[in-house]
Amino acid sequence: MSWIKPYQATGLGSLPHQDELTALQVIAKAMPVWPHWPQLPAKMPEQGFVVQYVQPLIRLGVLTSRPLKDPVFVRTEPGWEDKAGNFYEQYLAFVNGDSRAEQTFALEGEAFAGLEAFIRNFNLCFPKAQGVKGHVSGPLTVGMQIRDERGRACFYDETLREILVHCLTAEAVLEARRLKTLGLPVLIFIDDPGLFLIGVSTHITLTREAAAAALAAVIDALHTEGVKVGVHACAGIDWSILFALPVDVISFDAYHYFTGMALQADGLAQYLEQGGKLAWGLVPTSEEAWQETPASILRRFDEQCDELAGRGVDAAVLRQSIIWTPSCGTGALPVELAEHVYGLVEGVVDRLNS
Repeated sequence: MSWIKPYQATGLGSLPHQDELTALQVIAKAMPVWPHWPQLPAKMPEQGFVVQYVQPLIRLGVLTSRPLKDPVFVRTEPGWEDKAGNFYEQYLAFVNGDSRAEQTFALEGEAFAGLEAFIRNFNLCFPKAQGVKGHVSGPLTVGMQIRDERGRACFYDETLREILVHCLTAEAVLEARRLKTLGLPVLIFIDDPGLFLIGVSTHITLTREAAAAALAAVIDALHTEGVKVGVHACAGIDWSILFALPVDVISFDAYHYFTGMALQADGLAQYLEQGGKLAWGLVPTSEEAWQETPASILRRFDEQCDELAGRGVDAAVLRQSIIWTPSCGTGALPVELAEHVYGLVEGVVDRLNS
């Protein structure tokens, strides 16, 4: 039996609301079976994509945070090597099960207010839940945004990349453990839209191998915790990067970037035959959503399924392997539009399961 029934829905994480309870109500209405916890970056900068999961590095002084939204590795600061050494000591202690070191990586404070609200109100808000979904920022995307003292993306520096990956891994593991306390299957997405940079002429020194190794480290740690793992990329990428990794779910923008996936139908067919799932982001997170209805979205979905079948993808396997999501970036939308997007997801899933 599959770990998730066909045609369930979840979200990618962020919403534009200013209140956790309101966000939970929106999620509960649209995604009652596989809800996600809400990130509210518009409410507090600590929940921004780049900084949310590097809070331990900021607390330990390995990253400077002036301003918070633009942290930097400044190895020229006095004592930086000692701070980095302290981080490694704490990380190794965490890996070895030291509960005191676990506090170093605790998911707490304003950065994780949405997670706390989700767990605290779970039974009230999600009585029909069959699983829960979390998320962590991806190492390549964060590593291309956080820079060193010379202004160079830290992902290019092996030492800094290793520190970043260790931090994200610890945060992802602790999130998995928190969500498992709810007693349901757990799915965590690694959100790494920066994968589209691989192969781009402006980033010729960015290697596929480094990006894949960074993702694999987080994936393997989460699998060790017994949870399912997805990777989300919202632009057109070389999907073979993810087909080659032990990923349970590949999340993509099927509204704007379906053609890129269709062109890699051979790899997709093999991935699905091996039990992989697709998070089908066919509900647009843009003004285009106002022009769509559940019926129009499903017409487009049927056309996409037909095209993939024509390219050799087993249509029955495909349709049994779909998880519905918005495409990407709901947290950057006006509240009214974001709620309309979630309403479209709800309407699509209701039609498919009626």
